[in-house]
Amino acid sequence: MGEQEDRVPRESRNPAAKPGNVVHWVTHARRRGLGMWAWLLHRVSAVTLIVLIVLHVMANQFGFIVPGRRLVTIDLLLFVGSFHLYNGVRVILVEFTGWAARNEDRLFIVVLAATLITIAAWIVIVGL
Repeated sequence: MGEQEDRVPRESRNPAAKPGNVVHWVTHARRRGLGMWAWLLHRVSAVTLIVLIVLHVMANQFGFIVPGRRLVTIDLLLFVGSFHLYNGVRVILVEFTGWAARNEDRLFIVVLAATLITIAAWIVIVGL
C-alpha cells in the first residue's frame, strides 16, 4: 500500500506568491477549468444576494437608510441576481445533460456574457 500511495501525483498546495499564479493554479494546474470559478462565484453571489435582500427589505419596509440607496437596494440586487439565475440554469443543464457537461467552460462564458448583456440593458433602459 505504501508504494501505491507514492505513485499518486500530489497536488501542489503552495501557488507562488503572485496573485496571477493563484488564478493559473486553480484553473489549470488543478485541472478544474472555469467550472471552479463558476462554483466559487455562485456561492459568493448567493451570500451577496442574502445581504442585499435583507438591506432591500430593511430600506423599503422599515425606512432603514442605506448609503447609495437605489444602487444597493435595486441595481446590485438585479446584477447579482441575474448572474445567480443564469449560473443556476447552467448548473441544472450540466447536471442533467451530457452535452452541457462536456461544454461546461463554454457555458460559463455564456453565463458571463448574458449577465453583462442584462447589466448593459438595465443601464441603457433604466440608468444607474
